[in-house]
Amino acid sequence: MASRYQKGLAGFASDYAMLRTIPALLSVVFVATGLYAFGGISDITLTWLSNYTLTTQHAVIGSLAVYAIAFMSSETKNLEHYEYWEMGFILATPAVILGWEYTTEIPDLLLGLGDPLGAQLAFLITVAGWAVAVR
Repeated sequence: MASRYQKGLAGFASDYAMLRTIPALLSVVFVATGLYAFGGISDITLTWLSNYTLTTQHAVIGSLAVYAIAFMSSETKNLEHYEYWEMGFILATPAVILGWEYTTEIPDLLLGLGDPLGAQLAFLITVAGWAVAVR
């Protein structure tokens, strides 16, 4: 009985189909942290973690971590499998996330198009990069 149980766990761990579900599961986290980082929602509080309220720096770290995990778990995790316009979105996503938080040039450039239009555009760029990266 124990050997059958161990085979089941080994089979479960080696099932690569499970890895393909990771991006779908993390999409909610990516979108929520993106909405928070770009001002789409004002507050994320996790009551199960002693009423922890998400900060923008933690949203950036969370977005980038989730993005990296999702990209590495996708079937085409090497950039050579993408076309040039897709590579642009994949590389623009972390650049926009980091640039929005740690520079003034990215927010100034995008918000120069209009407020909240610039923030909405930044969010859409990151979501497009997410969609391309996890295909």
